[in-house]
Amino acid sequence: MKNINLLYKLLLFINILFLILLLVLIVILVIPDFLYQKPHDDKVLGIFNHLVIFCRGLLLFMGLFKIQQALKAIIKYGFYNKVSEVRFKKGGLFLILFGVIGFIFNIIIKSELELNVFITNFVQYFFVLLVGLGLFVFSDFIKSGTILKEENDLTI
Repeated sequence: MKNINLLYKLLLFINILFLILLLVLIVILVIPDFLYQKPHDDKVLGIFNHLVIFCRGLLLFMGLFKIQQALKAIIKYGFYNKVSEVRFKKGGLFLILFGVIGFIFNIIIKSELELNVFITNFVQYFFVLLVGLGLFVFSDFIKSGTILKEENDLTI
């Protein structure tokens, strides 16, 4: 339980920093793009480039936040509980969405990237997708463990 508590605190710190980064991104890049209608001729998505980057970051933040909430539920209610199962599943869903949208975004902006950056981005999105799928599997383990725990509690 000590390691889960440490992981929860680390994720809390990362999420706070990530939220600050997202706020700075929206204030410095996204809002001025729409207020001043800055043309971005060098970007494939033009004026919407920073908005898409912000939305992808928001998906990643939501995934990490759901994982943080699931860890908090484990600390509060024990390892096998319905709350952590649902939150891990939602966190996995957000990470899967982030990975899939990352693949699509990477393909759209491939003309702006060097080959090594293009391939590195694909590898990173693939690993995020695997983590999201892993969270789905992990939530099923928690669900099975919760059912076994309930049955065990009923027999005692």
